[in-house]
Amino acid sequence: MIDMKKRSIDIIRLIATYLVVAIHISPFEKINPAFDLFFTRILGRLAVPLFFMITGYYILSKSLKEIQTLKEYTKKILIIYFISILIYLPINFYTGSWQSMNIIDFLKEILIDGTFYHLWYFPALILALWLVYFLVKKLGNKKTLAIVIILYLIGLFGDSYYGFLNSSPLLTKIYDILFLISTYTRNGLFYAPIFLYLGYEIKKANKEGSNHDLVISLCLFLGMTLEGFLLHFEDMPRHDSMYLLLVPLMYFLFRYLITHNNTSYREIRKIATFIYIFHPLMIIMIRFIAGIFKLEIILVDNNLILYLVVCLATTILAIIIEKSINLIKKIKINASNPKQIK
Repeated sequence: MIDMKKRSIDIIRLIATYLVVAIHISPFEKINPAFDLFFTRILGRLAVPLFFMITGYYILSKSLKEIQTLKEYTKKILIIYFISILIYLPINFYTGSWQSMNIIDFLKEILIDGTFYHLWYFPALILALWLVYFLVKKLGNKKTLAIVIILYLIGLFGDSYYGFLNSSPLLTKIYDILFLISTYTRNGLFYAPIFLYLGYEIKKANKEGSNHDLVISLCLFLGMTLEGFLLHFEDMPRHDSMYLLLVPLMYFLFRYLITHNNTSYREIRKIATFIYIFHPLMIIMIRFIAGIFKLEIILVDNNLILYLVVCLATTILAIIIEKSINLIKKIKINASNPKQIK
C-alpha cells in the first residue's frame, strides 16, 4: 500500500505529468482564458524542468562517478524513445506529416524535435545529459554552470523573449538560421542542460533544504507569474517554456522538495512515464470516439471534461501497462526458476 502521508518526489512527478497533459489540452481556455494561461503556460512550465532536475539529481551525479551508469541510462531512454516513435508512427503516416519530408527534416525530427509534439523530451534528455557530463568532466563545475546559464539565456530569446529580437534584424536572422536546425530553443542544447546541472549541483552540495526555500520559491513563482502575463500581454513569446525566473524558482523549489523526499515509489514513477508517453494518443482516441457517438459537445468542445477524461483514461491505461509488465517479468522469473514454482 502507498502511504500518501509520506512525501515522495515520485508523487510530485506524477502530479507534474498531469500538468503536461493540461498544456496539450488547455482545460480552462473556454471557462477563463486568463486562468488557463496561468495554469498551463506558467504553473505547467514547472513540470518538465522538474523531470530534468530529478534526472540530474539521481542519474548525472552517479554518471560522473561511473560512466557506465550514463551509458545504461542512455540505452534505456533510447529504447523508450524508439518504442514511442513506433506508437505514433501510424498517426504520422495518417496525417501525412512525413510525406514531403526530406532527409534533413527527418533527421531534425528524430534527433531534436521528436516525431510527435511531446517526444522532443527524449532526444533533449540524452543530448543534455552527455553535454553536461562532458562539460563537468572537462571544465569543472563553475565553468559548466556559466556555460549552461549562457545557453539558457540564448534559448530564452528564441522562446518567451523572442519579441525583443524585433529591434535587431541581425539577431533575428541568426535565430532564423537556428530554427532551421531546431524548431524551438526548448531543446537539449539550450533548455535542458541548466536543469540537469542544478539537479546534480543540489545532490553534490548535499545541503538540507528548509522552509526558507519554500518561501523563496513562492515569491519567485509570483514573480514568474507576473513575468509570464506581461510577456503574453505584449505578445513576446514564440514559445513559452522558458522564463527568466524559472531557473532560480526551480532551484529553490527542488531543493525543498528533494529534502522532504521520504520514500520512493517505482510503480508511480513508471505510471507517470506511461502517462507522458500515451496521453496524446488518448486525446486522439477520445476525440475519435466522441465523433463516432456524436459526443463532441460533451467530450471535445468542453476542454475541462476532455482533460479529466484523458487524465483518467490514460492513468488507467498506464496502470494496466505497468501491472502487465510486472506480471510478464514474474512469469519469466518463474519459468527460469522452475524449482520455485509450488
